[in-house]
Amino acid sequence: MLLCCGPAQAHTRSQSFSSWTADGPTLTAVFQADARRVTQLDEDATFGGLGALLAAHLADTVHATQQGRPCPASQPRLLAAARGELRVELTFACPRPLADAPATVVMGAFFAVSPSHVHYARTSIEGRAPQEVLATVRAHSFEVGGRAAATPTDLSAFLRLGFEHVVSGADHLAFVVALALLAGGFARAAWAATGFTLGHSLTLGLVAAGWLHPDTIAIEALIGFTVAFAAAEALTSRAAPRAGWAAISMVAALPLAARMAGLSALAWPVVLGVAVFGLCAGALGGQASRRFAPLLAAAFGLAHGAGFAGALLELDIPRSRLLTALLGFNLGVEAAQIAALAVIAGIAVAGSRLRVESRRLALDATSTGLFALGVYWFVGRSLALT
Repeated sequence: MLLCCGPAQAHTRSQSFSSWTADGPTLTAVFQADARRVTQLDEDATFGGLGALLAAHLADTVHATQQGRPCPASQPRLLAAARGELRVELTFACPRPLADAPATVVMGAFFAVSPSHVHYARTSIEGRAPQEVLATVRAHSFEVGGRAAATPTDLSAFLRLGFEHVVSGADHLAFVVALALLAGGFARAAWAATGFTLGHSLTLGLVAAGWLHPDTIAIEALIGFTVAFAAAEALTSRAAPRAGWAAISMVAALPLAARMAGLSALAWPVVLGVAVFGLCAGALGGQASRRFAPLLAAAFGLAHGAGFAGALLELDIPRSRLLTALLGFNLGVEAAQIAALAVIAGIAVAGSRLRVESRRLALDATSTGLFALGVYWFVGRSLALT
C-alpha cells in the first residue's frame, strides 16, 4: 500500500537552501526555495511574479560584510530551476580576497514570515572541503572564506584530530555504546572493540592511501545501519529472537522499498547487500550475534573506517606524512573508544546497585533508543532528497 500511494501535499517544513562560492573578492550564492514557500511573502502573488518577489526579498534580507565593511551586492538574477522551484543568484563584491579574510553573511530570508524556517547553506572555497551551515531565526549568520587552518604535521596533532573526530561524531559513539550492550560483559566488550579496531583500521588505511574510493552516501547510511543492527540485537538477546528477526528484516527492507519507489540514493548492490545481510543475520537471533560480536564488529568497522577516513582526506596530507597521519589518527580513535568504554563501564558499575528489574528496564530503554536513532540515520541518509 505504501508503494502504490501517490505524492501527498501536506504541511511541509519551511526550508530553503543556498550554495556559496568565492572567487577572489567576489562572493557568489545560489539561493533555492520551493515556489509554494515564496507565496508566504505575498499570498496574492501570481506564479509568474514569484521569481521577482523572491529576488526582491533576498535583496532586502541577505547581506555580507568583511571586517566590518559592507560587501556591495549586485542585482539578484533569476536562474533556471526545476518545476515548482525557484533559484536566484546573488553576487557580493568584498573589499579583500575571501581567501585572506572571511565574509560574514547574514541570512534573514523568510524568518520574518516563518519563525520556524530553517536554511541550509553550503560554503565552498577552492582547495578546502565544503562546509555545511544550518541557519535558524535565532542564529542566521555564518562566515565564508578566511585562511584555512594549518594542516597538522606531527603525531600528537593527528592523535588529537582522531580523538576529536570520534568524540564529536554522535553516530560513532552511538555504535560503541550499542556494541557494548550487544557484547555484554567487560571481557566480551573488549574483544568486540578489538574486532572493531581491526575493521576500521583496514579501510581507514586503504581509503587514506587512495586504494579504495567508497561511496560517501552509502558509507554514512551503513554507519546508521550498524547502530540500528547492534542495538536491535542487544535488545533481542534478552527477548524473543523472532522479534530481532522481524525488526532487522524491516529495517533492511526499507532501502529496497525506497529503491523500488525511486527514492533511494543507494546503488542496487548496496541495497541488496543490506537486505540480504539483515535477513540472514536477523534469522540467527540475538544470542548468535552475541557469540559472534567480534566478527560483527570487525565487519561493521569496515564502514566506520571509511567514515573516519573522510576527516583525513579533507586535509590533503602529503604522501610523505601519510604513515604518521594514519598512526596518530588511529591512536586518537582508539583513545576515544577506550574513553567511551570507560564511561560505559562506570555507568554499569553504578547501575549494578539497582534491582535486576530496574537494570533490565534501563538496558532495554537504551537499546530501544539507539535502535530508533540508527534507523533514523539509516533511512534519512539512504533517501535521495535532492
